[in-house]
Amino acid sequence: MIYRRRRKQYIFAGLLVIIAVLNVLFYFILNRPVREEYASLEQSIKELRTQVGRNRGYFTNLEKTSIQLDRFDKDKGALLMKHLIQRNEGYSQIVSTLDRIVQKSGVRKTVVNYSLDLKPQAGLNPVSITIPLQGSYSNAVEFIRAVETSEMFFLIDRIDLDSAEQAKAQPVSLNNASAGGAVSLFLTLETYFYQ
Repeated sequence: MIYRRRRKQYIFAGLLVIIAVLNVLFYFILNRPVREEYASLEQSIKELRTQVGRNRGYFTNLEKTSIQLDRFDKDKGALLMKHLIQRNEGYSQIVSTLDRIVQKSGVRKTVVNYSLDLKPQAGLNPVSITIPLQGSYSNAVEFIRAVETSEMFFLIDRIDLDSAEQAKAQPVSLNNASAGGAVSLFLTLETYFYQ
């Protein structure tokens, strides 16, 4: 009887061991895909967090760019209104501004040529102006300074300076011109009309 009892216990213990081994095997068999999936999800979470950080930086840069574009539009509008001329009334304003600067600086002007480029560049039409002037060197310098500081936007593209006596001959040196001699000045300016 003890022998039968022990035998039943061994059988029962063996059955429990087999069940335990099967449970452990099932645990590893079923747990391994879940662990791999969990590791994959963790990796995906890390990548998504990195992507979120990059997207935040990109979004911040886009916001800054948007603010700068708004500021650019306002600055462009202010530049157009303050320093550039509308095409409809442009020539009359250029003529009156240049006449005022000529009178104030004390130089004499002859025929002024205007050339409008009808092909707009960035919404602006460039106007090329050639203006020959005569006067003393100090008056010519005063004219150039007045053009550079004018409310109207002018770019000086080219300056040719000759003595008035030798206007067609050789250029005068700056030392002779600054001594008070008369000079002949040929300026090429550029301004812009907006539509």
